[in-house]
Amino acid sequence: MEFNAPDITIEVYQLVQDRLRMFNEGRALDGGIYFVLLPTTKTPYYTLWFQDKAAIHYPYLLLSDLELHILSSIEKAIRLIQNSFLPLHLTNSIQPFVENGDDIIPFGKYRGKHLQDICVIDPRYVAWIADKYEPKVKSEFRFKELAVSYSKVYQDLNTPRKYKTSASRFVGKPGDKIKNLNLQITRVRIEDDSYKTHITGGTAYFYVDQLLTGMDVQGNFYLFTSKATDRSLMSRTLSPGTHAYRVGEKITIESAKILKHVEFHNTQYTKLGYLKVFF
Repeated sequence: MEFNAPDITIEVYQLVQDRLRMFNEGRALDGGIYFVLLPTTKTPYYTLWFQDKAAIHYPYLLLSDLELHILSSIEKAIRLIQNSFLPLHLTNSIQPFVENGDDIIPFGKYRGKHLQDICVIDPRYVAWIADKYEPKVKSEFRFKELAVSYSKVYQDLNTPRKYKTSASRFVGKPGDKIKNLNLQITRVRIEDDSYKTHITGGTAYFYVDQLLTGMDVQGNFYLFTSKATDRSLMSRTLSPGTHAYRVGEKITIESAKILKHVEFHNTQYTKLGYLKVFF
């Protein structure tokens, strides 16, 4: 995806993607996604949005203005959603809901106020609407949906991570074999194999591995390594002909063995070995 913004050079874009990859490690897509939206004709600021995958009418909510520049905006967004187990992405296009008054409270002490504003000053009231309000006509269903989404975001961002758990769970038991496992790559890390790297005739030869994280359709995370099959003349550079994995790439593991279970930052990972991968 191309991002046409004056402050996003190729180098800056790479920094942003690296930062997002680090932040999104261990985060699942099951509950929703946070987005940083590029400046538009309506605002010079980068803005923070939430996509509620359960919402039918209004899946995107505007949460906050950020900064005028991408790097500071990304860091501010990360601070705002640090309690969440949901990922953060960069986008240049969002489909906001059509303004027709569905976000205005039609009753009670906050009558005429916007749900987003009341969620800031009295989130329990919006949570009450989300839990107890019974809609009767189409516009009220849309109003209820917005209240549910706003309440969901508030709970997600204001509940400390130590009281929440990631969607990822351990799969199988160490020693078990897995077949036909479909994964989406969520992280790629390049690393020299220090045991195989050597110098011959004054020339350094590097064997560069790819340390990968993948996620299945249930949101479970797996760790596995694509070992270098040939040498490279440069550190942290894949050898010619090596398949370079990319974040978002989908693969099928025909067979693998579960080596062990690992837990990091309240996220459970299943570590695999002896892989046979189908592209």
